[in-house]
Amino acid sequence: MGPLIAIVGRPNVGKSSLFNKLIGENIALIADFPGITRDRNYAGCKINDSEYVLIDTGGITDGSSEFDKLILKETQKAISDADGLIFLTDASSSVHQLDFKINEILRKSNKNYVLAVNKSETKESKNNISEFYSLGVKKTFEISAKNGLGMKNFKDSLNKVFPSYTKDSFKEKAENQIGILGKPNAGKSTYFNAILKDKRAIVSSTPGTTRDSISESLCFKGNDLKITDTAGLRKKSKVNDLIEKSSVHQAIKSMRLSEGVIYLIDGKESVSDQDLHLISLSISSGKPIVIGINKSETLDKYEKTIIRKDLNRKLSFAKDLDIKYISAKNKNGTTILLLNLLKLIKKSKEKLNAKTVNKVFLDAYEANPPAMDGRFRPKIKFVKTLDIQPPTFIIHGNKINSLSKQYLKYLENYIKKPLQLKGIPIKLVLKTAENPYKTRKNKLTKRQLDKRKRIRGR
Repeated sequence: MGPLIAIVGRPNVGKSSLFNKLIGENIALIADFPGITRDRNYAGCKINDSEYVLIDTGGITDGSSEFDKLILKETQKAISDADGLIFLTDASSSVHQLDFKINEILRKSNKNYVLAVNKSETKESKNNISEFYSLGVKKTFEISAKNGLGMKNFKDSLNKVFPSYTKDSFKEKAENQIGILGKPNAGKSTYFNAILKDKRAIVSSTPGTTRDSISESLCFKGNDLKITDTAGLRKKSKVNDLIEKSSVHQAIKSMRLSEGVIYLIDGKESVSDQDLHLISLSISSGKPIVIGINKSETLDKYEKTIIRKDLNRKLSFAKDLDIKYISAKNKNGTTILLLNLLKLIKKSKEKLNAKTVNKVFLDAYEANPPAMDGRFRPKIKFVKTLDIQPPTFIIHGNKINSLSKQYLKYLENYIKKPLQLKGIPIKLVLKTAENPYKTRKNKLTKRQLDKRKRIRGR
């Protein structure tokens, strides 16, 4: 692997945007307010065929809160570990006093670093750019991580300033990314430790103990996994603490980056609207999901039956989900829950036979045609499959944009059994056939024009 490069700067100068731009993926969460990134975020990438590892860091502030101190500590670790540094500033405003402070920190680190003046594309920024040269950094570049201005020259310079001697060998380890989600105190950290067979995460009966998303790579039953324990997600109205808000962002980000989700429900509590919201969010994001009713060692047979009935009723929008009773504390059912999820992930990635897919959809159409739309009935002509996760089907036909939500749900339920997609979210995309003559003006013949004049003259 190539050199380790850390991106450092004040909050909201675009560090995560530059991080995403260089690696070519939207890994880091981006928002228009400071303080989103707290922990160090690592990703391997290629820059002009040379390998690098980038670190996205939290914004350095002059605040004295515990949260600000934590961010500074994590950023200092990144600076210490890095082989080189990118000092990112924001040209949309004048040089900030913190920029001088950060520049001094980087200078004293004795690490090679470059200055990137971000957001330099606007007219207002042009008036401020000259001020950043007063920082005295020899290698200074004017860029825009958002629209790519100056990025080619910046990347070429990175290769020269931070030479990488590993080329054309960059290859990510094939890992299944698994996220553990649930409300606070559902037993996520206990489950995480049970799978790892180690006390990796702090476990407490106090809700909200886990603040950060903790990830660990392991080989599980012959499968390379990266499993992430996330902070418990509560209703937004109950999230007031700045650190907890950051934890919620990280948990949702972990869910969206995961290939599958293990959702844990506290068996001692009734299924809440928040549980249903989070399960729905995972499904709508296209993630295969399995549900574990945790702390089942405290439940008798009657209580289990009541919980299962309640869950089946409330999850009527997703009746085919795999639900298991588990005990993370006693390590009962933890393995089978994860194995079932891995099967769903594998199945969701399998390539489907185009001929079979078309036959199944047309069989569904013939068995139950959609309602008439005016004088015409929507008609499915053929279906194209995209080899992505979640399985996506593009339905081509006439007037199919008028298909109701109920009919689309019928199609989803119908095709899952023959295509063996039970428990896997799918996506239907409607594509109506275009009328090739809609932009062509109808030219009347002389005979038609004469007839129109006679009719109008009556």
